[in-house]
Formats: sequence, C-alpha cells, structure tokens
Amino acid sequence: MADDKITINRPLVGIIALACLGIAGYLYWLAPQDLFAQQDIATGAFMRVGLLMLAFWLALPTKNRDAAWANLPPWLFVAVIVTIVLFATRPKIAIPLMLFFGILGFVLRPRNKKRRPPRY
Repeated sequence: MADDKITINRPLVGIIALACLGIAGYLYWLAPQDLFAQQDIATGAFMRVGLLMLAFWLALPTKNRDAAWANLPPWLFVAVIVTIVLFATRPKIAIPLMLFFGILGFVLRPRNKKRRPPRY
C-alpha cells in the first residue's frame, strides 16, 4: 500500500474553489438577509474554504511544473513559520519589517545578464 501513488485531480480542486467562492458571493450580495439564521456564518465558511482551495489549487503541480513546495529548502519553511508566529504575537513590527525586507530584496535581486557591447 506504500507504493500506491495518489493522483490529485487539479481541475476538481479548482471547481470546488470556484463553487465555494460563488456560493459565498451569492450569500453576501444577492441573497436576502433573512434567508436563514446563520447566513453570516455560512458566508464566512464558504469564503474561507474557497480561498483555501484556491491557494491549494495554485500550489498543486501541473504537467509542465512541479508542485510549488517541491524545490523549497527546509530553512525557508522554518523561516515562514517563525515569521507568522512573530507577526501574530507582535503585529506592530510587521510593517517596518516588510518595508525592510522589501528594500533588501530590491537591492539584492539578481541583475540582468544582458550587457551592452563596448563602444569603440
């Protein structure tokens, strides 16, 4: 049973995401407010599940591309978890840190390999 390969149906995940987001949109904008008692809860639940399925659909592998997490180093996973915990415990440092890392990423980005030919 360990040798069985599980196939992931990427189009079905996308359809589920669109259906959940569509139902959430209908409940939020078009349905009457007194349709049922827990309408706000159902709207929020469909929205969250739809967004989660959409993120999962984006991360799944395609025929031409590996999964989004296939080539990530383990330290990056740990850094993301630590960052989420840090922002959850101290949200006031989130904006300065994002600005700092944005500027740092802009400065340290890879340069274009194309260079102009020398002038004579």
